[in-house]
Amino acid sequence: MPGDYPVLIVSGDSAYRESVAKTVGQCGLRPVCCSLMNDACALFARVRFSVAICGDDLPDGHYRGVIQEAQRVKPRVPVIVVSRRADWDAYLKAIGMGAFDYVAPPDDPGETVRILETALRHSNSLEKVDGVAGAAT
Repeated sequence: MPGDYPVLIVSGDSAYRESVAKTVGQCGLRPVCCSLMNDACALFARVRFSVAICGDDLPDGHYRGVIQEAQRVKPRVPVIVVSRRADWDAYLKAIGMGAFDYVAPPDDPGETVRILETALRHSNSLEKVDGVAGAAT
């Protein structure tokens, strides 16, 4: 799977972070995990990410802050919001804020891989649109 840059995983649920990090690692990508919105925003200032996976359970804020920070950096970083709420209005709200996708926590690691592959393809296209190529962390 392509991806020269790490994948940011932000969630207040440590078991979920560990599970996703394991799957990301098995895809040959480097996971970077944190539990707080403020930590995620600080990481965006220092590290270039391919994709961010963000829970809606952040103890210090809302995933909106992560999305906003991901849109400020160049190239923009697609953010997948993960929520246990199966709510169409919440989905539309997240997409309206700029989320790449809004999904339930996948029970199957294969589904995580599928979502990640789709977001990585999108990330690669954003890199071309934003005109940033080859910049390293």
